[in-house]
Amino acid sequence: MNNKHLIFIVNEFSRKGKKTTHQIRQCMKHYGNTYDIHITQYPQHATALAEHLSAKVDEDSLIVAVGGDGTLNEAVQGLLNAESPLPLAYIPTGSGNDFARSLDLPLTIEASISNILKTDSPTLLDVLIGTSDYSDIVAVNSIGFGLDGMVINKIDQTKNKQTIGKFSYLASVLSAYFSQKAFPLKLTTDEQSYIYGETLLIVCTNNKFFGGGIPIHPKAVATDSRIDLVIAEKVSFKELLSILFSILTTQNHLKHPKLHSHRVASCSFMLYTPQYGQRDGELINKSLQNMSVRTVKHPFWI
Repeated sequence: MNNKHLIFIVNEFSRKGKKTTHQIRQCMKHYGNTYDIHITQYPQHATALAEHLSAKVDEDSLIVAVGGDGTLNEAVQGLLNAESPLPLAYIPTGSGNDFARSLDLPLTIEASISNILKTDSPTLLDVLIGTSDYSDIVAVNSIGFGLDGMVINKIDQTKNKQTIGKFSYLASVLSAYFSQKAFPLKLTTDEQSYIYGETLLIVCTNNKFFGGGIPIHPKAVATDSRIDLVIAEKVSFKELLSILFSILTTQNHLKHPKLHSHRVASCSFMLYTPQYGQRDGELINKSLQNMSVRTVKHPFWI
């Protein structure tokens, strides 16, 4: 059991809400470790907190992001902004928890804290960095445009994000399908360029799951310094149902002729028409057209 000082950055707006802080306090009574709790107050506050705190703490302290994938995303971004080598721990309390699912992390606060305190060294994981005309975008799970961005846009409009899970996300995919128009896409990888005339989706993924437990790329891992790309060309509604069924059952959907996968060290792509996008389930500026994506390594205490 390590004796690190734990610094919790807690998003009380995640699914488990204000109970989270109380549960952390109750759980920490069982351990001798000292700790602080910082509660986020506004979007991107976790980024500001992680960036600020990383400059003030020593190697005997450990920053712990507590929330959904969006909170983890913000905390990672703060550490990268500060160019901090500090490892980041994580307690999943969101609705999707795709990072935790992909890495087989505990899904309860009690088990997460126990796991953090039993861990004695960090693990280097890949973090996706998407560079556009606007800014750098950080993602621990995925960056995507098209259908998945449309889904997040619709979920944001209903303000029902806390209830998102695998099946509610898939239901939203069916709804978004009728709003999403196919778009032309140019993809350039390390080896060659591809033109897709009618695209519904491009996802750069770092982990197996997105959308609250959907195995978008069953073989993706966050330790291989590679980006797994999934591109979906325009399909009929019947084909979409078949693909979704395959995702939920055999997970061999990438064999479908309208789905394409590439494993690359880096890539760039051009969206010829504006598309909704998402990074770790958070909406991306729709006017973005060009993006290059690479990976960087960061230590995680998992």
